[in-house]
Amino acid sequence: MNITKRVLSYNSLRSAKACALVVCYLITFPAESQIYRFGHCLFGCPEGLSGNHTLVRSAYTLLYDENKKSAVWAAYEVTAGSIGIASSLSRDLVKDDWVSEALTAGDLAGLAEQDYVRSQHVPLVSFAGTPYWSEVNFASNATVRSRSLSQGAWYGLDWSLRNLVNREAAVYVYTGAIFDSEAEPRLLTEGNGYRIPDRFFKIVLTEDGRAAAFLFPQETAVHVHHCDLRADIEEIEALSGLSFFPAATVDVELSLYPMLGCSF
Repeated sequence: MNITKRVLSYNSLRSAKACALVVCYLITFPAESQIYRFGHCLFGCPEGLSGNHTLVRSAYTLLYDENKKSAVWAAYEVTAGSIGIASSLSRDLVKDDWVSEALTAGDLAGLAEQDYVRSQHVPLVSFAGTPYWSEVNFASNATVRSRSLSQGAWYGLDWSLRNLVNREAAVYVYTGAIFDSEAEPRLLTEGNGYRIPDRFFKIVLTEDGRAAAFLFPQETAVHVHHCDLRADIEEIEALSGLSFFPAATVDVELSLYPMLGCSF
């Protein structure tokens, strides 16, 4: 494992209650690696798709694929203290010096014409109450979603998740982009090398192993409820090539849906 810069985890910074400087480190994993544990990854970070770069920041950890200009997965912890009001915070895209290929403002300039919007894997509101909120604006955390998905089911789940945090000490989230191998690639613009993800996944998890999993196709209509997009973790693993919870110490059960507004 190659570590190019040391960083304090979000949990350790939060417990210290002070931080003068927030930095990131980049980790390149060998093809065969042991289980690596970071504070954002409850029960271990997802395994699979080796050869990409793992970026560890104060607010989140993500695995980044420079060939796709996309995070493969991102993991973060949400608490009542981390959530805040984001209306006055900047959403300007920030160049990420830790990756050589990422989305740029020029790449995203024509989104409205295609009915897509720039979004983030890790949302701003979930960290608006911390000093680390600006980390969500890094280009490595950026992605492209259809307007209907962003304003519909995706927003609905994020809203339900924040309500859940008010009843739980902490909630952990795994999310990422899926590129279907059999789907016709949708390109953002000719020549920029960015393929628009075909789907997104989100897994919500508590420390006692209660979980909820969702799959979001890009073409999801705005009126579709997030509860209609429930999925099995095995289905997400098959589509993404990832293996979740390699260090789980409890049984992970899909029993969290009622607390996210979904009936069984």
